[in-house]
Amino acid sequence: MSFWKSFSGPDPKELFLSFDPYGAKFSSVTWNSDLKKGGERRYMVEVHKENKITIDWYRNEKEEVNFLSDGKLIRKRRIPSERKEFLDLMNLSVHGTIIAGLEQHKDFVLTPVSGATTMDYDSENRALQWIQASFGTLSRALKKMKEDNSLILTAAFFSGEEPASGEKVLRLIAFNLDIIFYFQNDDSLRVLVFDDKNMGHGQTSNPSFQQIIKVTKPQFYDEIIKLTHEVATVGELK
Repeated sequence: MSFWKSFSGPDPKELFLSFDPYGAKFSSVTWNSDLKKGGERRYMVEVHKENKITIDWYRNEKEEVNFLSDGKLIRKRRIPSERKEFLDLMNLSVHGTIIAGLEQHKDFVLTPVSGATTMDYDSENRALQWIQASFGTLSRALKKMKEDNSLILTAAFFSGEEPASGEKVLRLIAFNLDIIFYFQNDDSLRVLVFDDKNMGHGQTSNPSFQQIIKVTKPQFYDEIIKLTHEVATVGELK
């Protein structure tokens, strides 16, 4: 498709409304990833089905939304001054992708793990307290960000079967924490948390927390659902 044709073609509103994250093998949402300039903002949703569908909202001197299929631009639209309808549609796409990504692991979380013991339960309860404390710190930082429009949220959400490794994951990156839930073949949940404080994202190779979860999968999953909801709320386009 030529550059000029990308400005014509399907109605962007129809493309938003036809965007369906359910049934995706893998999905992601990113907020302000890899910004190059201080005034930039970027919000992106992506779902992998038979092809990879991407909605990329970019804001700098101008504001526009791009729709891509397998990395190829199919529609570009400058956001008009009366932008509320477009903001609502993009926020709907973000929230829909997150909800679909969280719901796809529901059956796994409710499936009991054979061989779990009282010792597992005690160990997991201590681990859950650590998770709640760490997530609570992050939650307070998000609340502060919500009250201060000068602060910029940089975060990412991933769910499903990772294209590179094939592992089934739920991953949330926010501030200095990189939180990964691995849904393992034996129905246990493996939780890792990396803390990149004072080092930059991706610089820490050793997790600050790791635990195999057998008994309290629903409780751990509830914590990541609540934290993801807070990130998505703070990250809404305005």
